[in-house]
Amino acid sequence: CASCQSLFPGVSLPPQRRCRWLCPDCRAQRRDFNREQRFYKRVGCGTCQACRIPEDCGICSACARNPPGGPSGPGRTPKCLLRR
Repeated sequence: CASCQSLFPGVSLPPQRRCRWLCPDCRAQRRDFNREQRFYKRVGCGTCQACRIPEDCGICSACARNPPGGPSGPGRTPKCLLRR
């Protein structure tokens, strides 16, 4: 396994794929971790200084790309650099 470095005698992979193979336990653990990180990226933790800023700064490059009244249509708008 590429993560826990355990060997599986019945598994033989080509050399180019050998470093990316994960055992089922590590794959499940990584999937859960990535799901949690996506949640916090979208919602925020609520405890750090960046998460507690209520509004955008209005001067960074991300705020300059946003329309003045907020996002008008569907899609993703960049998050203010101070609130990341």
